[in-house]
Amino acid sequence: MFSKISPSTSVPLFYAFATSGLIIRFFIANLYGMLFLALGLYYNSHSIFGTEAYTPAQLIDWFAAQSESTKTALLSSIVTVIGFLIAYATATYNWKAQALSELRMQAASEIDAFFSQCAKLTTDCQIYANALSHAVDKIQKNCTIEEAAFLAHYNRDQGQLFLQQRQQLIALGIEVHRLNSRHTNLLVLAPGLKGNMELATKALTNITEKIWFHVPFHIDGDQNPILTFIQQVNVADCMVFSKAAEDNFGQLNFSSGIVRGNLQSSVIGFSLWSLLFLLRERSGFKKTIAEHYNAVKKANTARQRGQ
Repeated sequence: MFSKISPSTSVPLFYAFATSGLIIRFFIANLYGMLFLALGLYYNSHSIFGTEAYTPAQLIDWFAAQSESTKTALLSSIVTVIGFLIAYATATYNWKAQALSELRMQAASEIDAFFSQCAKLTTDCQIYANALSHAVDKIQKNCTIEEAAFLAHYNRDQGQLFLQQRQQLIALGIEVHRLNSRHTNLLVLAPGLKGNMELATKALTNITEKIWFHVPFHIDGDQNPILTFIQQVNVADCMVFSKAAEDNFGQLNFSSGIVRGNLQSSVIGFSLWSLLFLLRERSGFKKTIAEHYNAVKKANTARQRGQ
């Protein structure tokens, strides 16, 4: 919904759906709510079903008018059937719900850990790319020889750490497809999960595609390491990667967060306090949704142009 409808429409619809869903769930999934619903149907049976329900006195009179054998048969049959149905349904439901909840929580934990690592590595790599650009800019504009030598030496040393981080991020960019495939059965149980997982995967792919900028390195016997450092750094490529990380970072976290939250909802659920929190944070929520909406719209436009 957030990807296809403008925030001015989708955000009010979200709050209306959340409020109505909470009310409906109270009447069909809560003991007191079901009692109120049953009483409402009972006292309004004529207007709803077109017939009057037996009053307690009429029901007792009808039962009393039956023969003893009929009474015994009715009571024993009702008790047996209801007991069997309740026992079977309860045991089956509890077993399936517990098994499904365990699978959903396991998948949510794995997806959370995976994309948290992706976000961390993306941030670390972006910091290094920005550091290279700033170092070259500072050396070329206004910098002492000592400062320039320090910047060149320090960023070359940090390049070794970046190479490790880049390799890890590239590996995660491959592993995400296996993660997606491994949890497909759970992702298709609810609308939007598969699509948001693909959006997060696409965001990660967009980041890893631009990460191949040149990393400066030490050269033994270099007579002018500062000039060599400037020549080794491709500022344009660093800025391209930094821009790709900035543009896709929100989508990476937002889409994966939707998947994680939906998978956890069967255990954690949505309560009145959750609704109140969202109402209190509605301005920030709307801003986040707007960013997500614009990012998806931009990606769809670029894909259509490519076709």
